[in-house]
Amino acid sequence: MGLTYKIVNSERKELDKVTCDRCGVEIEKIVEGGWNPMGEPYSIYHEPSFANHFLLKQGWGYGSQKDGDIHTAVLCEPCYDIVFKDVNIQVTQYMI
Repeated sequence: MGLTYKIVNSERKELDKVTCDRCGVEIEKIVEGGWNPMGEPYSIYHEPSFANHFLLKQGWGYGSQKDGDIHTAVLCEPCYDIVFKDVNIQVTQYMI
């Protein structure tokens, strides 16, 4: 009756390590293991958390000299402060 599926091939990729692209420091992993309210491993539904870091991911579009390129960079908080010290960053405060 209805539709029945079987798992043929399942592969899941999970973020395991975050390293600053400027200084090479490994960002601390915060969540490892743990259980959700249903008694299932937390990592089934969520990737592990890492200490504060900055992730830049830019896909360049038509008309750019970098058309089709995707640039990705990770910075720890101290490196972010150094790299962007002269850039006017718009900051919005998180409201609880």
